[in-house]
Amino acid sequence: MEKFESFLYSLLGVFALIVLVHAQDQTGFISIDCGAETSTYTGETGFTYVWDANFIDTGINKNVTVGYQSESQRQNLWTLRSFPEGIRNCYNVKVKSGTRYLIRASFLYGNYDFQTKVPEFDLLLGANMWDSVKLGNESTIIT
Repeated sequence: MEKFESFLYSLLGVFALIVLVHAQDQTGFISIDCGAETSTYTGETGFTYVWDANFIDTGINKNVTVGYQSESQRQNLWTLRSFPEGIRNCYNVKVKSGTRYLIRASFLYGNYDFQTKVPEFDLLLGANMWDSVKLGNESTIIT
């Protein structure tokens, strides 16, 4: 019985290590930092973020004001892309028909324009309405 328990604990340890290593693997994932000022960087979570310039050709890069760039917030929220012109601004991410995708987006206003006017906007995937974003205040983070 002891050999079996020892084997079981060893197997669980290997499984836990595989899950840990797999959790860090970004194969098949794209983490886009909207408004980033560099082409790529690794954030505090270990994810590698890429510059959004390869996915869109409209908008203006902005930084949230320094007071909202606290250490408790993720670096990928310190920059943003603002769209002061146009009705619809689209990111072009290549997808494969019949493939499932996980899409997660985070938003922080951070008073980047010094107007203290929290924006509201709609998100669409293709022609389909996905969600309406209504931030509560300058420091609210919506994911």
